[in-house]
Amino acid sequence: MACSLWDFSSSVRSVLHRAAAGCCRFAAALARDRRGMSAVEFGVAAPVFLAILMPVVDLGRAYSQQIQIRQAVQAGALYASVNVYNSGTWSTSVQTAVTNSTYLSSDATFAATVGAESCGCPNSTSTDIVSHDTITTCGPSNGGTNCSDGSAPGYYVTITGSVSYTPVMPYSILANPTTLSDQAVVRIQ
Repeated sequence: MACSLWDFSSSVRSVLHRAAAGCCRFAAALARDRRGMSAVEFGVAAPVFLAILMPVVDLGRAYSQQIQIRQAVQAGALYASVNVYNSGTWSTSVQTAVTNSTYLSSDATFAATVGAESCGCPNSTSTDIVSHDTITTCGPSNGGTNCSDGSAPGYYVTITGSVSYTPVMPYSILANPTTLSDQAVVRIQ
């Protein structure tokens, strides 16, 4: 059998033609194959979804701690209003009531403070306490004066609670760390 150059080139063309046809069939089959497509879509969408979700989770945690601080301060105010004021251990007892009323007290950054006793009167809208006389001259019975509305002034104490909150991720809306705090003013006499 004689082999000519012409036969060789037609053989190569035939092989190349079959290979090209097989490649086209393979590409068409690959284009129709949808396996793994959802994994690729999830890989693209997951970082975007998490980037949107994490700030919401962080703000929710911060708001939850703010509520716990408010409840702890209110517990201290309740304790202060029920127990008779004395200059000895009363302030420490109020601080203990604040820290014992929340699990935030186990956090090293939680702080509860009880301000000094002061003499004051409610303002015209009863939303704040205005300093009136000194402690020793609070009210007419002690040599002081009545409030501007004619009522007797009272003795007040400010109770404050604060915690340092560190977000999971740094954001422009929350400083790192952020101090969350609340206070209550309670009349003690």
